[in-house]
Amino acid sequence: MGLDVKEKNLLKFLGTTFLPPCIILPFLSRTFFPSNNLAFLGFLTLSYFFYKSLLQHVIFFVKTKILFRVDLKKYGDWAVVTGGTSGIGMEFVHTFGGKGINVIVVSRSVDKMEALKTDFESKYPNNNLKYVQYDFNNKDDSVLEDFKKRFNKVVKECKSVGILINNVGLSNETPEYLHLIPSSDINQMLRVNNFGTIMMSRLLLPHFVQQKKGALVTVSSASCTHATPLLSCYSATKGFGNQLTRSMFYEYKEFGVDCLSITPYYFVSNMFKRSRATYLAPFPSSIVEPCLSSLGHVPECYPYWGHYMMGTIAWYYWNTAEGLLGIMKRNKARAEAKMARDAAKKK
Repeated sequence: MGLDVKEKNLLKFLGTTFLPPCIILPFLSRTFFPSNNLAFLGFLTLSYFFYKSLLQHVIFFVKTKILFRVDLKKYGDWAVVTGGTSGIGMEFVHTFGGKGINVIVVSRSVDKMEALKTDFESKYPNNNLKYVQYDFNNKDDSVLEDFKKRFNKVVKECKSVGILINNVGLSNETPEYLHLIPSSDINQMLRVNNFGTIMMSRLLLPHFVQQKKGALVTVSSASCTHATPLLSCYSATKGFGNQLTRSMFYEYKEFGVDCLSITPYYFVSNMFKRSRATYLAPFPSSIVEPCLSSLGHVPECYPYWGHYMMGTIAWYYWNTAEGLLGIMKRNKARAEAKMARDAAKKK
């Protein structure tokens, strides 16, 4: 895997924010403080930063990978995945199939769900896949009530439903200023990302509480963990799901329900279409397995090691948003140039 534009931008960001203190502090120390007190102070600060990050990571790894590994079947024999016909949703579906867990998929395309069902049951002959059609962007209350009835009927038939993956989501296609995003796109993001997440959670939480076991995972985004210019609405909706789920981690722990919000950066998906994975934008498989092993241990996490590093850097450095603004502007310019080229080809 080679470095792509985003990885080069990250290295540039590190070079302009992280390296200068390492160079400037010793220089200032030799110039103004012969005793090297300033350099020593800088060394202690940087050492503490690395020690704290490394220690947290090591403890988390030992807990989730060695001491307290999660047996997903303890939650139940069935998992529900929204938006399960592509990307990370489909990866969740196949991961569950590989672990002997049946799946209920909720998505809008019956054709895609039929194809997924055929593929799933051929690969995992001992498991079943059911689906319930629903468009999370539908505004009709009667359609919503009909979906709830159909969904609850399927859950009742399956009985031991123990996992919910809140995955369905929408973003603006290209980075854009808030006032330039069409109102229809804003409304779709609010309906799908916010209402869809809380509606599915409220549908299954009574079932989990009654059986005194369950797991709920919300696929949020790292964009909501810091200011993300030109993705302001999308990151805000993802912040809704993140706050909701990490709060439920404590709210429902007493009922045996483990809630987890995951906050990945870019990965290969319909929102970030790539032919190959990179170090900072992996395939969904690099997100799903670490995510599931974190259930019950933490309320939120970066499942992928590269995203953990990026999130740690973003947390500790004060000009992350300024750097992101420049990156997003360049992404916006590239996307607009591509759309212009595509439009010219069609003429």
